[in-house]
Amino acid sequence: MKILVADDELVSRKKLQKILKDIGECEAVMDGISAVEACRDAWENSSHFDLVILDILMPEMDGTEALRTIRRLENESDVPKDRRAKIFMVTTQADKETILACVQAGCDDFITKPFTYDTVIGKVQRHGFVVRDDGAGTDLPEQDPAEPGEEGGRSGLLETIIIRFKRGEINLPTLPQIHSKFKELTDAGANIQDIAEFLKSDAAITSKLISISNSSYYRGVVENRTLDQAIGRLGLETTQQTVNAIANHELYLAKDRKYTGLMDQLWEHSLSCAHAAQIVTESLRVSLQEDPFTLGLLHDIGKLLLVQVVGEMEKKTSEAVESRELFQILGAYHDKAGAVLLKRWCFPEIYVNVALKHHLDDEIDSFSRELMVVHFANALVSAMGYGLDGQAPADLSAVPSAGKLGLDGGTIAAVQKEVRQRMEELKHYLD
Repeated sequence: MKILVADDELVSRKKLQKILKDIGECEAVMDGISAVEACRDAWENSSHFDLVILDILMPEMDGTEALRTIRRLENESDVPKDRRAKIFMVTTQADKETILACVQAGCDDFITKPFTYDTVIGKVQRHGFVVRDDGAGTDLPEQDPAEPGEEGGRSGLLETIIIRFKRGEINLPTLPQIHSKFKELTDAGANIQDIAEFLKSDAAITSKLISISNSSYYRGVVENRTLDQAIGRLGLETTQQTVNAIANHELYLAKDRKYTGLMDQLWEHSLSCAHAAQIVTESLRVSLQEDPFTLGLLHDIGKLLLVQVVGEMEKKTSEAVESRELFQILGAYHDKAGAVLLKRWCFPEIYVNVALKHHLDDEIDSFSRELMVVHFANALVSAMGYGLDGQAPADLSAVPSAGKLGLDGGTIAAVQKEVRQRMEELKHYLD
């Protein structure tokens, strides 16, 4: 892997080089003009940079202009999308205009000064780059507990997965870029016009947002024809949730036709759980630290990761994995796998806990409100048929989190009705 760092401050430049030595070969330059020339030379020699880190404030040509130039040259050179560099901007600024300009110019992420090793490595891992000898996967168990009829209780499939994690051989999915960019803008105080300008670069998302705003669920008196109108009707919160759902759905598109049905089920369960978590929160009129929709959307992300890993292993070994063994692994270890992935994506600890503990009934007394909401939402949508077979609780009012949240039978029935309505009226817009 090749990395380019452009920063006019010697201390910052050397610090980044030291941090990134565990990622790959790192070259450093002092200004934007040198960064552009280095990228141009790399393309001409068929040895492009995988990661480019640009300080925003540099003499001659600042980082934002260098970013625009690099992206323009990539377009002019017809550089394939999958070979274009990931570009991070380094800044001490956090104002809306700076972030918006960089996002619109095509940056992938931001690093704020003063930065630490963990901050930089976390950003890099979030975009799918592997750190040498980073111990990936050590949060997974050394072996699975004994299963009836299995000698010693060790699963060969799980053991292989753990070994590949520790060797850094697992290609972890990357967080959809639009998720992090949208969050950067909203955190900086972007308004509807700013968000609309940012989203207009993605025709598919623009089209879907306009269609959703005109759906029977959100429809107004006048039909929306522009993205600004659509966002105005939906509001920034619902727009962000919808964009997250659209972007995350791409992760569930099976590369192997064998797993198409399973991935569709996993997606339906995650989307319905997101709606349920949102509706439960609205019904209880409570405020959560994090967005309930996104918490529900990502709670089972570990299953997606494990299916992807198994599919890759099957291609390499030409040996099919039995459905029974796959489902055992998904059921027993998706929580730990999800926690590993969300840590890599640098999500707040509450997302990691939701992924890790949303099935643990016996620890309910120690749950945060966010975790209780997703715990119940997961049980509710499973009972409604949005999930894998065999996971549905018999009595929703007996689910521990229902009592802790104060959900009575009438409220639960109302939540079910609203979840069904949203899934029936909105799901096809996200496919």
